[in-house]
Amino acid sequence: MNDRQREFLIKLDANKTRHSGRTLFQHLKGVHDLLRDWDNPTDVCLAGLFHSIYGTSTFKHQSLNDRGALVDMIGVPAELLVYHFSTKSRPMFADVEAGEIRRKLIEIEVANLLEQGGNLGTLRRLSRMKLSNGAKAALSGEVV
Repeated sequence: MNDRQREFLIKLDANKTRHSGRTLFQHLKGVHDLLRDWDNPTDVCLAGLFHSIYGTSTFKHQSLNDRGALVDMIGVPAELLVYHFSTKSRPMFADVEAGEIRRKLIEIEVANLLEQGGNLGTLRRLSRMKLSNGAKAALSGEVV
């Protein structure tokens, strides 16, 4: 995360918005850091940093609805992942055609769930998907 992205999130009050027992900012940074530590490409890491900024089916708070502003901040490929994360059927993204985008969304979902303490049933199902070696290693310590 660079200073510009940090300031953008702060302007959206992510540092004041509650999420999973702490601030949205802390959660978003945690997801980003997991994805980065798992050696994901930049677009996946940036999408993780903003993954729920539009709100999701479970996190209803919408911090931003201007897709153009987020495109300017993180680029088209990462913003498209954020948009899909917010609007598609989680956690398996069955309504996204199998391929690289779906794989990236599932990788973000694994980081999202692990960062929050995880839903073991969902993590078990996700562990069967094609994931990065870092995500697989993280899951092997979390999933029974």
